[in-house]
Amino acid sequence: MEFIGRIYCVFESLFGQQLGEYLWGYNCETDDYTNPVLFPRIALWTLLISVLIGVLYYYVINSARFHRWWSWLIMMCFNGVLCFFFAYWWIKEDFKDNLIGDCLLYLRNDSGDIADYYITDSSFWGFSLTNAILSIAVFFLLSMLLKWGSVNCRKSPF
Repeated sequence: MEFIGRIYCVFESLFGQQLGEYLWGYNCETDDYTNPVLFPRIALWTLLISVLIGVLYYYVINSARFHRWWSWLIMMCFNGVLCFFFAYWWIKEDFKDNLIGDCLLYLRNDSGDIADYYITDSSFWGFSLTNAILSIAVFFLLSMLLKWGSVNCRKSPF
């Protein structure tokens, strides 16, 4: 499962090292990686969403009027948007539930006051963008597999 985390961390510049550490399972209280790694869980849900959208396009809709490349592009973008907001929701809920450790959230000065924020809302948006990019790549690969069983959409996207 470390492989999945490494794929996400290629885009770590979008969401920051501290959020990456949280997703790797870093626990501020133990100063070690004792929490569950979240990358595989998020990736599994992203894969499931991508498979469902792919099956919906190639086997449920499967329309002669909806077999063009642009219709496939619409479904791929829909998949990306759905996975984008899914990742945002997941991380934002963890933040609201105080699951992200204090040492990963804030830089404190000598008196213990918050001097700077490590994880901000832009970190959540960056991780969501990362998940959307990866979901689009997964949807493309799944399309190459799923399209052969479709009657009308077999030649979509090409």
